Amino acid sequence: MSVQIIDEQDSLVDLGLLGRLAGGVLAGEGYGRRCLVDVTLVAEERMAEMNLRHRGNKGATDVLALPLQVIEPGEGVRGGEESAPPLHLGDVVIAPDYVSRQAAREGTGFSEEMGLMVVHGVLHLLGYTHDSDRDAEVMERRERRHLAREGLRPR
Repeated sequence: MSVQIIDEQDSLVDLGLLGRLAGGVLAGEGYGRRCLVDVTLVAEERMAEMNLRHRGNKGATDVLALPLQVIEPGEGVRGGEESAPPLHLGDVVIAPDYVSRQAAREGTGFSEEMGLMVVHGVLHLLGYTHDSDRDAEVMERRERRHLAREGLRPR
């Protein structure tokens, strides 16, 4: 598996933690070494542009997941040849300054909130949603499990 962290903003962020979390979600959900995910950190202005373009919403947001594949939750990567190029699952885009203010409002630490954003985003790439109460419960349970592996507590 390959997780690429792209930092296009100025806030200090533990990039190693984000990479470990993204990789841990992929491995824990059955997506081994044949997958690629990009995690991009952007300024709020850029996030607002992306939020408008991809979701039709004005203003910045904390995280956007931009899947390149249609995946059913829990599916994992099946078949294919080991020599085939990695399957690019998509991009997770996070606005750390937005997340910092959100963490203060929620009473959580910045690392915990950033961790939640990357785990949440990668789970979206893997087909998980929170469109119904049942789906949200499943996704939140998985988020807690993946965060706990790094010693982080979700809000």
